[in-house]
Amino acid sequence: MKVSEKSLELNLAAELLPLLRKRPGMRKAYLRGLTQEEENQEGVDFFVQLNPANRLFAFQFKAPRGKTESTPYRYTLLRYQHEPLVDLATSPGNVFYVFPFYVTTTKLQKDVPKLANDTWMLDLNTMPTASVFGSSYKSRTIKCKSGKAEINPEYELQRLSEVSGIESQGVAAPTFAQWYDRHLVFRDRLREERGRPNTSRADDLHERLRRNPWLVRGLRVVIVPP
Repeated sequence: MKVSEKSLELNLAAELLPLLRKRPGMRKAYLRGLTQEEENQEGVDFFVQLNPANRLFAFQFKAPRGKTESTPYRYTLLRYQHEPLVDLATSPGNVFYVFPFYVTTTKLQKDVPKLANDTWMLDLNTMPTASVFGSSYKSRTIKCKSGKAEINPEYELQRLSEVSGIESQGVAAPTFAQWYDRHLVFRDRLREERGRPNTSRADDLHERLRRNPWLVRGLRVVIVPP
């Protein structure tokens, strides 16, 4: 049976926090993920209300494609999702893709509670959009095996279980809030990405107030209080 994306996120998040809390100054780190309902009600306000001394790390979870466990594991990267993440990843160690090497519940059940040993992270600071997508690609397949990710060029992967080795102090809360507020989305852009025709200007005005749904799907934010 194929593992659901939500199951992967929940189980990996349970392992991620203890690893981060071992780092100096991060004992009180906690995980925050917005639901669609919270996004509509709170949106950027939640991040604005944080203590300015808080630091944040962002983890974009990806589920592997296919139905069987086979190397390399394949994942889909989306340009309209990647660009804002790179915008946030202004220095190393702040924003990561998370690639779990788990397709089936059989393997997941076998490895619990140490899924982090076969889950890998890729620092977005090393992945400028032009290098990954060129001038025209809207999506790319990234092929991953232990320690390596291939998409032309090749990238280094780090085990999630070694996350305590990250040297960054994270993104400042005000910087994160400003970034989050910038990434509103127009319906015409979403329709362009999905190959649909544009709608009326009135509809576009209404949709201008909607936030891009990728900001709540698969993105998990770790908040580190001072």
